[in-house]
Amino acid sequence: MYYKISSNMKKALLFFGVFSAFGVTYSQQRLVLAESFSQASCGPCAAQNPALTTLLNANTTKIVSVKYQVSWPGYDPMYNHNPTEIDTRVDYYGISGVPDRVMDGTNMDVTQGAIDSRYAVTSPVSMTITHNIDPGFATADITVTITAPAIWNPTNTVLQLAMVEKDIIFASAPGSNGETEFHNVMRKMLPGTSGSAVVASNFASAGGSQTFTFTDVAIPSYIYDLGELSFVAWVQNNTTKEVYQAGVSLPVVLDDYAVVQSLTVPSNYSCAADLSGATAVLSNDGGTAITSATVNYQIDAGTVQTAPFTGNIAPGGTTNFAIPTTASPSGSHTLTSYLTNINGSGSSSPIGTTTTTFANISDAGTTGNFSQNFSSSAFPYANYHIASTTGDNWTRVATNTGSIKYDNYTFAAGKKGDTYIAPIDMTTISSPSMTFDVAYRQYQTENDKLEVFVSSDCGATWTSVYSKQGSTLATGAAQTAAFTPASSSDWRNETVSLTSYASASKLHIKFTATSAYGNNLYVDNINIAAAGVNELNQVGMDVYPNPASDVVNVKFEGKGGNYEIAITDLAGRTISTQSVTNAEGSQNVAISVNDLKAGNYIVTVKTEGAVSTQKVVVQ
Repeated sequence: MYYKISSNMKKALLFFGVFSAFGVTYSQQRLVLAESFSQASCGPCAAQNPALTTLLNANTTKIVSVKYQVSWPGYDPMYNHNPTEIDTRVDYYGISGVPDRVMDGTNMDVTQGAIDSRYAVTSPVSMTITHNIDPGFATADITVTITAPAIWNPTNTVLQLAMVEKDIIFASAPGSNGETEFHNVMRKMLPGTSGSAVVASNFASAGGSQTFTFTDVAIPSYIYDLGELSFVAWVQNNTTKEVYQAGVSLPVVLDDYAVVQSLTVPSNYSCAADLSGATAVLSNDGGTAITSATVNYQIDAGTVQTAPFTGNIAPGGTTNFAIPTTASPSGSHTLTSYLTNINGSGSSSPIGTTTTTFANISDAGTTGNFSQNFSSSAFPYANYHIASTTGDNWTRVATNTGSIKYDNYTFAAGKKGDTYIAPIDMTTISSPSMTFDVAYRQYQTENDKLEVFVSSDCGATWTSVYSKQGSTLATGAAQTAAFTPASSSDWRNETVSLTSYASASKLHIKFTATSAYGNNLYVDNINIAAAGVNELNQVGMDVYPNPASDVVNVKFEGKGGNYEIAITDLAGRTISTQSVTNAEGSQNVAISVNDLKAGNYIVTVKTEGAVSTQKVVVQ
């Protein structure tokens, strides 16, 4: 879906043939450069990258690799770390689809035959590259020298230098395609994407050379593991984009270096008033035993707290460290941990930073009827939580003037995400039931799934009360374009009885989506109230026209009681109210909106023990 067939073998063979003809005047062995473009949420990338990695690993004496993690089609933290420089390299080659590959400046597939052919073409220059990292792990020094045995007259040619992480390994996939291993990822271009000019006068005589020295280069804080830091350099003609030569300085063994390899919490959903039982795995990624360090830990943007580690972690070894119990307010949180002062170094620079998410939810249930229309953009709301073991979360979108979306169109099959709503005191609602609106279409025949679970013991156990998938879940015909509901006909109202939980004073509810790599799923207008409110929705409470400009009509089925119809703005301010007494049967109430400013409003129909809402747009 995200793969562009970009190789043109006739063009590639011509490119290499032309430069082979000139190769008779060259004498230096070439190290080939492969530049790859990939993404952590690209399904085809996950399918093709393992074979590419195997091929590159089998040819380390012939080819060196740099990989750019691009912005599309979904989330990728490595792109977010350095978007501008990645975009510049994307634009440099005109990359428009992923996965894609460029070898020595030519857009083509990287195969064994292509590697061998290009490796056989000699180069006008040789290259040496070395680097070291300072003992405080804050900066690096890199030296690159290119030498031409014969006279060489380069034009519009630069040295490009990339800071690269050789291996990045995640405990769980950071994007939606399931990949957890990423190799030779470009993290920073030095001194920038323009490179450093190769000066022709340095090579006006045989044996000419030019040395590029980069000192005290700041190592970005987003580097996952300094022990994986390497540097790749290449000499490139910006006119033809041909790469004349490449070189690599592989990771060096660091003394007194360790990282927080991972963080775990007993449960990502808890009703406790603090965080307890969290564990940091400390990993010695250096060359000397780690006997002491300061473990730093922080919840969200709160105060950084510290605890001492003493012990003996051999090189390559790990140990578990218990994070002390820490006060944590109600809501969703991020726990961050890193090391300082390793083996008494005195360094206060964060080393080996790792994060995880968790939620401490107030168990005090909301009393009375519950209604959520997702009109506020500040999602997740207070005492709500979103979670996914693979990072594939629900998001709040503006569709339908606010709803939540699960991106099955992008998320790989098997990915799962949960949205937890604030606990509700069901004892205050007679014969409770829940209604919500759903919009979904299949891509073709995929069985993307939506489930609703409830728990009365703060998530220790969950019971399914709703489950639909595929064609049963669909609210319209399958489509291969990414689905976005455009009208009320794209939505269906669902009703779930909660009478079995009428005695639950703290009912927790979560909406769970499971992707089959099909199409997008939306949920909106969650209402929990006495059965009467949901009967309004069952018989088709409707607001029309929507959008409206002068009059909005509110249609519902009366049950013989008194009803109040209110229009409120998104801040909750009441704009107008209207009463209907002894309403029996079909009701149609016209309300003037002539005096309202253009924008989004909420129409609410209330009767004794029941309430229903629907959004309306005034133009």
